[in-house]
Amino acid sequence: MRDAAAKPERDQQQPQDAPAAACPFCGSDQTELSSLFGSTSLTSQYHCRACRSSFERVKWGTLPPAGGGDACRR
Repeated sequence: MRDAAAKPERDQQQPQDAPAAACPFCGSDQTELSSLFGSTSLTSQYHCRACRSSFERVKWGTLPPAGGGDACRR
């Protein structure tokens, strides 16, 4: 039987290179990443500690460069 105290806590912090997401409802920067994937794979789900709202943010920095797939269509 495993000890509950020895179980590692799930890290809810944002990745080190990700900028903090401001809450679109109250503008607070007291937000935490709740899920890497939201309703689509291009969004992340966040939770605001100030107004207790959940919201999604588009992961713009992870999109491939425009026209990147055109080289394969010759």
